[in-house]
Parts: sequence; C-alpha cells; structure tokens
Amino acid sequence: MMIQNKNEEYVIALYIRLSKEDEDVGIRYGKEESNSISNQRMLIYDFIRQHSEFQGCRIIEKCDDGFTGKRFDRPAFTELIDLAKKGRIDCIIVKDLSRFGRDYIELGDYLEQLFPFLGIRFIAVNDHYDSKDGGQETAGLEVAFKNFIYDFYSRDTSKKIRNVRKKMAQSGQFASANAPYGYQKSAEDKHKLVVDEEAAQVVREIFQMKIAGRSAKKITENLNARQIPSPAQYALNHKRGMDWRKVNEKTAWDATKVVAILKDERYAGNMVSLRRTLKGIYGKDTPMDSSDWIRVEGTHEGIVSIEDFQKAQATFLKYEKSQPSTINRYNAFVCGHCGRKLSYSKDRKKLICRYGESNPNASCYKAAYSAEKIRGAVLEALKWHFEQFIDWEKMQERLEKNVHAEQDSQDYEKVLEQIENGKIILYEKYKDGQLDRDEFVAGRNELNAQAVEIQEKLKEAALRQEGNDEVKRIGEIVRKYREAKELTKAMEEMFVERVEVYDGEYIKVKWKFKKV
Repeated sequence: MMIQNKNEEYVIALYIRLSKEDEDVGIRYGKEESNSISNQRMLIYDFIRQHSEFQGCRIIEKCDDGFTGKRFDRPAFTELIDLAKKGRIDCIIVKDLSRFGRDYIELGDYLEQLFPFLGIRFIAVNDHYDSKDGGQETAGLEVAFKNFIYDFYSRDTSKKIRNVRKKMAQSGQFASANAPYGYQKSAEDKHKLVVDEEAAQVVREIFQMKIAGRSAKKITENLNARQIPSPAQYALNHKRGMDWRKVNEKTAWDATKVVAILKDERYAGNMVSLRRTLKGIYGKDTPMDSSDWIRVEGTHEGIVSIEDFQKAQATFLKYEKSQPSTINRYNAFVCGHCGRKLSYSKDRKKLICRYGESNPNASCYKAAYSAEKIRGAVLEALKWHFEQFIDWEKMQERLEKNVHAEQDSQDYEKVLEQIENGKIILYEKYKDGQLDRDEFVAGRNELNAQAVEIQEKLKEAALRQEGNDEVKRIGEIVRKYREAKELTKAMEEMFVERVEVYDGEYIKVKWKFKKV
C-alpha cells in the first residue's frame, strides 16, 4: 500500500505486525487481514494527521500478518530494513515497540545502533517514544526496560499456553484450529469433536478397503476415479474457516493422506494430542516421540470401531518391520509438473510421481521414468561440470606458487613481535632520558609504519594459505567422485539441490556447488 503526497523528499514507513498467536489472526473464508492490522493502521494514520510536520510526506507501508515478534526474519520486516539501509526511508512509525519486535536485545541494536547510524527517526506511538527527542539520560534505560518486559511477556505467554494445552490434552479436549477430516467441532463445545456424516462415510470406506487388502495407492485411485473431493477440497467447498487461498482448487487424494487417516487413532474415538510441539518461543514445529503423546480413550464418537482400526494397523506391520533401520532419505528428484517429490518403485527401477499416479486430471498422470537413465544423466552432467570448472594444471600451479604461504605467515608474525619489542625498548630509552620527545615520536612512527606494512603482508599470506586449503579441499572432493560409475546417495546429497523431471528426455538440475 502506498499513498502519494506532494512532498516526496521525506519518506515515512509504517510497520504493522500481528502475531500468529493473537486470537484475531485466524483467517476466515474471504477475509484478507485481521482487524488488529486495521486498528494499528488507523492509529498510526491518526498520529500522522495530528502532526503537521508529516503533512506532504510520502508514506509506505510494510505489514507482517501472522508472524511472531521473537523472530526478525519476517518478509515485510526484511524489506523494511533493506530500504532503510539503502537510504530510502527517513522515519519509521509503529504502534508500539512490541510490534517492531519482542527480542529486547536485537530490538535494542536497531534503536541504539543501526537507526542512529542511518539517520532514521523511529517513533513508537503508544509508548510515547520518539528518537528525535532522544538524549535524555533515562530514555535508553526506559526503552531497554520495556523491551525486557516484552521479551518476558513472550516467554511467560509461551509457557502459559503450553501448560493450558497440556491440561486440555490430559482431559481429552480437542485444541486444534481445525477438526480432522470426517469431524466437525461441536457447536456447543468447540473442544469436542462430532461426526461430519458426509465425510465420515468416506473415512469408513477407506478403512474397509484397507482391511480388504487394498494398498493406499489403490485406495487413492478409487477415490480420485469417483471424483470424491480431497480433504483440502472438501474444506474449501464447505468454507470451514481455514486459509485455503494457497490451495489449488483441483487438489486430489494422494497415498500420503490416505495413510495419515488410516493411522489416526482419533477415528476410533480416542483423542491423541501433543503429537507436535514448538521448540521454544521461536516457533520451530517439530514432531514429538510417540511415547510423549497424550492419549485419552473414548472422548468422542468414533467413525470406525476399535476392532476395525486395529485390523487396519495390522496391515502395516509386515511392511514397516521389513524396512532397514538406517536409510539415507535425501531425495533431490521432483516432478517438474506438480512439484512433488518423486518416489522409487519397489524394484528401484522407476521414478514415479505418486500424485500423478492416482490423479487422472494431473499433467503427470501415470508418470514413470527410468531411474537409471535419469540418475545417469545427472551423473554425466556432474562430471561435465567437474571438467569444465576445474583446470587441473592451473590448480597445481596455484598450489606450487603458494606453497610457502604458511612459512611466510610465521615469518611475518615474528617480525611483528620484534617491532612490538622495539617499541618497548624505544619507550624505555625515552623514560631514561636517552631520547627526547621528538626522537621518541619519530622512532615510534617509523615502527608503526613498518608494522602496518608487515600486517598487510601477513593478511596476503593468510589469504593465500586459505586459498590453498580451499583448492586442496575441492580437489580432493572432485578426485574422489570424477570417475564414479553411478550417482550415489552421498554424491546426490553433496552436489545436487534439486532435479526437476519433466519427461524421460528433459530434466532441469539445480546444483549445490557454492555450498560444497
């Protein structure tokens, strides 16, 4: 959002943020942003209108809706700081300091170091803070104290939320934002699940087909052939209060979703909670070990019986026990049409798009490629890069030229030590009266000049040594793999970022060379 005014010389940036933990951030169907965002915007614009010094200024707005204040890698915030560093902003206005960030240490760095250095005025309206009025002895302390309180508030709130969620889980209450497919949240009690009969019938069919011996792949094909809406499509069709703006309206069933339903004990009437957790207040979502899940039986009506649920689980046991205990799961191969990861066939001879395999409407329907041919093409491309980008003769010349870099560094360090000792001797002579002040200053300046010259040579030697180490490292890696007969998993993980497969003849490779 941008408002053009007559005077574009002075630029004011409005920064608005709402945390994903705030109650009003839940995006309902057709709703673009939360009311709190609108309230912050209204408050700041009222502040600008009340101050004549801002009249005629150009105003830009940066908004992060649904981002925690404990992290500073928010998209709009990053754009704001980039503009500030480029000198395109003169003033930043926020509702209060907590909207800018809740990490008081990093926030202090911005207020006390970066913005003053860039000459940017910072205003927090509700905190009555304006850096233009700085210079008061208590201002820095007041801001630091408020920042500390915000940080403490974040940590305290996070702890309280965890405790509440744990108590709800122990009592068998449902605490997620959206009910699992086949259920709805009760109108009388949002923490209780009730059966959604239309979707529940599909869930029962999935369990019956699995018990009858069908694979997840065959079940997926059956559902898609009958054009039964996928869980995402079903929620979109029924406007279930989720943010489905990012979901393709033609989403289909896939085997992963079928397996997830078959393994979810909630369909048998038992509540299983805290299967995932946020690591600290920075919000990294990680799975919990199954032994730490909280399980409460009989909390709601089951869509399938306990007996049928257990029968379905029994069909997975043989497959799971046959898997090796350690597997390199790195997979750089993706479908160029739908962007999903490609899987290997049981005999490892084919790369298959599981989504297209069971979705007749997909561009990658029944897509299957020769794994040997695709991996072989990637290997040949990798070897070509080895030969094109590494000149072995020049590499050897560089190593020979810089062979004495380490010895040079040691020699320069000794010379610097001698210069420092010379300064001490010079000062002692001055104190003993053997040199007058002019002689002492002249001698000291001469030694300082020598030290600067040697330090530059030391830096050059260090860079040569560092370059040698890097050349040797790259050389060792390439020598190890340049004669490889096949693309191993280790090579794939080290060199290949992503391989987009469009058909058996056309692939697109993104390399990791900068990281190697």
